[in-house]
Amino acid sequence: MADYSNPSTPLTASNYAWSATLTCGPARPGAHVPAKDRTGSYSPPPGATVGRLRDGIVDMHARECGIPITDVVVVRFELREK
Repeated sequence: MADYSNPSTPLTASNYAWSATLTCGPARPGAHVPAKDRTGSYSPPPGATVGRLRDGIVDMHARECGIPITDVVVVRFELREK
């Protein structure tokens, strides 16, 4: 099985299922930061890696929350072949 915790791991299967929990704002000690669970599927293009998929999920989350990418914190990320 591939090491999906390594961002440089190539995605070679035809389809994946992913789930992630991300925050909607900057994490600060003592502050309550709401988190959102997300799930989806992904059919990778040639040359795709775990890191590129994860970056895309972070970018999507930031755009939907209207916050800078640098304010998104990935709390949990899971990836499996379908």
